[in-house]
Amino acid sequence: MTVASSWKIDVERMKTIDHIDKKLLEVMEVILSTFSLKELLLFRYSPIDHLAEGIFSITDGEIRNITSIRDDVKTIPAIYEAIDEQCPKYFEGINYHLKFPRKYIVSQNNNSLFVLPVLFNQVVIGYFLGTKFKTPFKEQMLFDAKVFSQTIGELFVKHQSFDEKNSIKLSKREYEVMKCLAVGNSSKEISSLLAISETTIKQYIKSVMEKTNTSNRTHAVAFLYQQGILK
Repeated sequence: MTVASSWKIDVERMKTIDHIDKKLLEVMEVILSTFSLKELLLFRYSPIDHLAEGIFSITDGEIRNITSIRDDVKTIPAIYEAIDEQCPKYFEGINYHLKFPRKYIVSQNNNSLFVLPVLFNQVVIGYFLGTKFKTPFKEQMLFDAKVFSQTIGELFVKHQSFDEKNSIKLSKREYEVMKCLAVGNSSKEISSLLAISETTIKQYIKSVMEKTNTSNRTHAVAFLYQQGILK
């Protein structure tokens, strides 16, 4: 059985899982097994400001919450390269040390890095990092990893909780405010453009965050793009 066909079977099984956190962990277990990894970290990613936020990590069967990790991906060449090219990447030796900042190297024994972007509608919405391997990484694994990227994104976005949010309706003003945010305008600039107060703008943003169940304005904009509400 090929990796692609095996993965399709796993996807069908995971579609029946209702709890999103459990589904995420199931996906991570499959990736750990498929790519012979000892450790795997999952991050969400915003294409608006290149901000990455940690979600979970699994190391030797131990699950940890890594939501305290927040970084500008542009400062991490190895990860940004994979996201920019929308393609899985593997780095080892001198390439690993040049493109992966020392502050992220937990163990001196680490000498390699696997980056697996998560794609949905041609947009990277997250990524997995693998830094410890049970067996040597093979070039064929990069080809196999490409099969995963789009499928993983669809699996998460088409989770029931996301489907329910497809019915989200923004008011005209909410849409205008979020569109301005998406192109990089500050609250002050939006206030001038739309002739409404900054306080009102913040209320619109808060309303959209509540409708989309997102944690901040950047997350809300990224979510609206992913759902096709902002175009």
